[in-house]
Amino acid sequence: MQEDDQEQDVDALKTFEPIIQEVIAGRTEGHKCPFCREGDLECTFDGLNLKIVCKNCGKFFEGMLA
Repeated sequence: MQEDDQEQDVDALKTFEPIIQEVIAGRTEGHKCPFCREGDLECTFDGLNLKIVCKNCGKFFEGMLA
């Protein structure tokens, strides 16, 4: 992974962090995209895998919690 890719991943994590915390806590609906500010986010979390996708602009975050 290149340094630019790593920086983009860290920036995405920072941007999505408040939403990630809420999704982990069980609130998977009602979030708006922090990038385009218009799209509804599709959020899933199964206790291990987390995925957040904007239905409008396509920005996403995926992660595995250990």
